[in-house]
Amino acid sequence: MYLNYIWATDRMSYMKNKKKMQPYKGCIFCGVAKGKLGVINKVIYKDKMAMVILNVFPYNRGHVQVIPIRHVEALEDLKDEERDHLFKLVARSIKMVKKAFEPKGFNLGMNIGGELTGASIKHIHVQVVPRYKRDLGFMEVTGSTKVMPITLDQVQKKLKKYAYLLKGDK
Repeated sequence: MYLNYIWATDRMSYMKNKKKMQPYKGCIFCGVAKGKLGVINKVIYKDKMAMVILNVFPYNRGHVQVIPIRHVEALEDLKDEERDHLFKLVARSIKMVKKAFEPKGFNLGMNIGGELTGASIKHIHVQVVPRYKRDLGFMEVTGSTKVMPITLDQVQKKLKKYAYLLKGDK
């Protein structure tokens, strides 16, 4: 039998953590917005109406999600001001990711309807997925394993360098 190994040496500090982290019960995006304990928080930008966070299970480096602060499950339930702001942040997120990582293109997507659409989170959000010339390599094609060339913390640090673009500044 041939075993696949994935080395996760950074995980040891998590495993030795004395405090028992309780998983957050409720909408995970509402938990991020409120800074609740037990929620992985990779916020790049947040204002009173929306936030931009890293996807903690990314398709590619720089994969972010743009999320309204108010819990809304359907696009038509957003107020006009919220919807306009959300999509301005989508456009600005693209600009930010372009500056940080120089992708060749983007896929945008929304899951509306929760589990029926493949999403486990009902809170509406926009996926901004950068695409690169060599998205799929040997591991992805033959091993069903995504190889990320950079950690989430490194991605967050690099994106925060360009977060000023999310405010509309040049």
